[in-house]
Amino acid sequence: MSIAEGTRRWLIVQLDRIGVDVPVFFSVIARAWQLLTGPVTVTLMALFFTPEMRGYFYTFGSVLALQVFFELSLHIVLINVVSHEWVNLSIDDSGELAGDEAAQSRIASLLKTSMKWYAAAAILFVVLCGPGGAFWLALGSLPLTEWVAPWSVLIVLTGGLLAVQPLTAILEGCDQLTTVNQYRFRQAVFGTLVVWSIIGFGLGLWAAAGSAAVRLGWELHLVGVRYRHFFRSIFRKAVSAVIDWEAEVWPLQWRLAIQGVATFGTLQMLTPVIWGTSGDAEAGRMGMTWTVLIALQAAASAWVDTRRPKFGQLVASGSFDELNALFFRCTSLSVAMLATGLVAFCGVLAALPYVDWPIANKLSVAFVSPQSAAVLSLGILVFQIPNCQTIYVRAHKREPFLIPSLIVSVCIATSVTVLGIKYGIAGAAIAWTTCICVVQLPLWTTIWRTAHREWHKDTVALPPNQAAVDPVEPSP
Repeated sequence: MSIAEGTRRWLIVQLDRIGVDVPVFFSVIARAWQLLTGPVTVTLMALFFTPEMRGYFYTFGSVLALQVFFELSLHIVLINVVSHEWVNLSIDDSGELAGDEAAQSRIASLLKTSMKWYAAAAILFVVLCGPGGAFWLALGSLPLTEWVAPWSVLIVLTGGLLAVQPLTAILEGCDQLTTVNQYRFRQAVFGTLVVWSIIGFGLGLWAAAGSAAVRLGWELHLVGVRYRHFFRSIFRKAVSAVIDWEAEVWPLQWRLAIQGVATFGTLQMLTPVIWGTSGDAEAGRMGMTWTVLIALQAAASAWVDTRRPKFGQLVASGSFDELNALFFRCTSLSVAMLATGLVAFCGVLAALPYVDWPIANKLSVAFVSPQSAAVLSLGILVFQIPNCQTIYVRAHKREPFLIPSLIVSVCIATSVTVLGIKYGIAGAAIAWTTCICVVQLPLWTTIWRTAHREWHKDTVALPPNQAAVDPVEPSP
């Protein structure tokens, strides 16, 4: 065996020990790329953007998150439902869907219906959020000429991404995460290069539209070129067996839809609140900090998020011991990786004021204070545990988080607004983290224990074309 082959095998063994398979690898390197290049992007924004422009840039993202009100979290339902069907399916050598005829038909019916849903959602999003977001952004200090054109293009491109989402969700449910995450990596690399170029040429807020354009281009290549035979075989499939939307999709979707709205309040309201209470410059500081924290959280989530299809398959086959072992291992690794990243980030912020470089000085005032960053980091670390628990529970095609999500969202909205008005960024950070630690974590852990201990006792694995579980919320 050659040295190169031996090194390759050693690397594979080491990666396997920390739970990194091929899908996780590409997901992690895509997010690692964003983390490694993030300091460059932040530096460029500190050099070329005014504090007000940074506020607009990150508020763009918060407004775009309103798309959750239109797609109603259907993509999560698609992944979970399709993963149960995938147990008896595969992709043949020609790239077409193969396997059990009834399962193929059910996936075809699901895709055709969901595409109509997303087409309507994309149109409504563009028509309503475009003017609505512009009205909100007009309250800031920048003149219309600096932001209205990039905002308009960004809204249209985001609508296109929304319309493509059911296709990529079907691919994830069909356990094509290796290829999907390869494309995510390409999106990250090309998107970063485009953003750098746009900022460097002094085009300001067009950087947001450029990033969205790159994402849409790669999504279209994924579904229209790489998997064209796969989707063509699905669309040509005569629908004989259908997924009962009312019985198998809607009971989960409406709960997830309300939860999605609640999650918007949980994760997306910090920057808009600071925008409304302290101005666009302070919103820029919060946006810069929050973007880094969410990027770290997303990278750490790869260990669990990429296992969604596998979790669904294990539930469908009744392999609960394997499910639990995989969940505990991946969650532990995810939390450990996130903690490492958060400590490093807070350490850098604490050191920046003592570095006698002009760029370091600009960066130190572009973020929130080290104390507020540490408080937010604690909240993000604790939040990762309920995030992993949610993925585990939803693999059972149940959604018991409806009322708890509303409780958490109301607590966060109330406390962040009140303390944000009175104490600014520091008050909002304390309010958010307290709600996550004191309210969300205990509620989610109680629900997860019910799923872990009770649901498996009387559950018998059924064929994938039958509802395996009752979607009614269990009592914790």
